[in-house]
This record gives sequence, C-alpha cells and structure tokens, in this order.
Amino acid sequence: MLVYDLLLLEEKLYSNIAIIGNKKVYEYIKNNTDYEWIDVEFIEDFKDYTRNPRVYHRVINGLKDVDYSKIYNSIHHQGWLITLPEIYEYELIQKLEDTNFVAINETDKHITAKRMHGWGS
Repeated sequence: MLVYDLLLLEEKLYSNIAIIGNKKVYEYIKNNTDYEWIDVEFIEDFKDYTRNPRVYHRVINGLKDVDYSKIYNSIHHQGWLITLPEIYEYELIQKLEDTNFVAINETDKHITAKRMHGWGS
C-alpha cells in the first residue's frame, strides 16, 4: 500500500498517526505497524477531529470536507499530511499552499505536504 510507504516512519522514533475517514487504511497501518513507538488513531468524522495543537506526527486524510488549517495546527513541526487518492483534486495543492504547508508533492494521486517550523503561522 503506497500510503504506508509515504509515512516515512523511522525506526525507534515515536510517531503519532491520525487517519481521518478511511477505516481500510487504518486497519492496514494498524496491522502492519506493531511497534511500541507508533500510535495510530482513527477519526471517522472530521467533527471529531482534535482541538489540541500539534499532537500528530503524520495525518492521513480520506475526507473531502475538512478544515486544513485545523489539520495544519494539529501537526507537530516537521510533521506530514498525506491525502488519499479518493479525495484528489488538483486545486487541493493550492489549498494546502494557502494553509502554509510546504514541500507539497503528488505521487499517484496521493498528496504529501509538510509543516515546517517557522513557516506560516
């Protein structure tokens, strides 16, 4: 599964991963990351998304109707957002740039974007 490869998990480096709206991806990652240094959380509906700032190292989004500024604020500095192909649209790249994500890349309709310390708000 390409999304698993895009996670760029480093061995023994703690990572907290949120998966929004795609139970199949959640199950796959949960079943393939049996490490004590990785926590995986499933969020079915965006209204249940955290209000806490900077709690995730990786966020995988499978829902179209989300607030990317809320996601941006919940990602640790140097953390990643990965969007799934089912929500792909070219305009999403501009939306992520407008939300201050950087290092935005597209791979087989997966979009990866990074939050960097000192960039944006």
